[in-house]
Amino acid sequence: MEPSYNLAVNLPLRGSVLPRLRAALASTPVDADTLAYPDPAGALWIRTSIAGWLERMGGHGPVDPARIALTIGARHALGIALAAATSSRNPSVLVEEHTYHGVRRMAHHAGMRCVDVAMDRHGIRPDALVQAATRSRATALYVQPTLQNPTTATMPLERRGEIAAVAERFGLTIIEGDVYASLHRPVRDGLPPLARIAPHRTLHCGGIGKILGPGLRVGWLLHPDAAAQAVTAARIQLEQDGLPALPPSIVARWMDDGTAEALLDELADALRERGEMARRILGEDLVTADASLHAWLPSADPSAMEARLLTRGVHVAASRHFVGTRKPAHGIRLALGAEENPVRLEQALRIVAEER
Repeated sequence: MEPSYNLAVNLPLRGSVLPRLRAALASTPVDADTLAYPDPAGALWIRTSIAGWLERMGGHGPVDPARIALTIGARHALGIALAAATSSRNPSVLVEEHTYHGVRRMAHHAGMRCVDVAMDRHGIRPDALVQAATRSRATALYVQPTLQNPTTATMPLERRGEIAAVAERFGLTIIEGDVYASLHRPVRDGLPPLARIAPHRTLHCGGIGKILGPGLRVGWLLHPDAAAQAVTAARIQLEQDGLPALPPSIVARWMDDGTAEALLDELADALRERGEMARRILGEDLVTADASLHAWLPSADPSAMEARLLTRGVHVAASRHFVGTRKPAHGIRLALGAEENPVRLEQALRIVAEER
């Protein structure tokens, strides 16, 4: 029987996190308040830790914890943002022509229409955004400025400013998907998120899942102001009566004591090595970026290639998973972190090279 390889799911390497998590679970303070109803926005000290993380690792300026609401992962934050930003009269959201599959599914489930906007190597194109906003009269834009999923594109500073200017012109609420930025050195060195360029109109969806593991389910939604955060907190209280505090409290302590940053640096170094391996095996046309969890492999017929790889036990994600029904598909996303063992990753990549 052929071995099965996972190049389809964007998971971080988790081996180094496990022993620290076991130790943290054994030593985390637990008292009666742990079993009481939590603050629907998340405990203030946890939100303060997240604010510091965003300032140090996410390219943000000073962040007021009162603008942050804790969520059950970044996808939960995205769902709240979509509901807040779209109009009932015209439930449309502008998205990149290749985009995170979850946003399409969530929008469809909520009765929203995704309007695709053309991209180039720097991400979503400002001229195409103007055309789509004019045509659709949408009120929301979902965009991933850093290590875009699935293409790995990262917007330079000028492009970020242009997108923010278009959003201002058309009154768009920007929903910023930002789960990879802390891995990317330029962002950590000061490339600002859209939430810093246009804070008054950006809902910033983030989380720690792509660094420490999505099973922790720790995310956040950064709002333009405390009033908008209060609306989200009220929604969470109505739906959930608040969120479990134990995993976020562990993550917050790791953010404060340097553990999270050490794990981030270790992961980023490993991903750089894995990206170099992928380029050696698959060639220079493979699209990669600094410390990215995924790479983008151009393909004339990605669905056929995906099917061939599946017969050899290699699971990948062809462009059909990321595009609208009318868009041409032209690539395959290769996840570089799901296979913990680098030997298995190399074996899988060599099979991909053989099936190109």
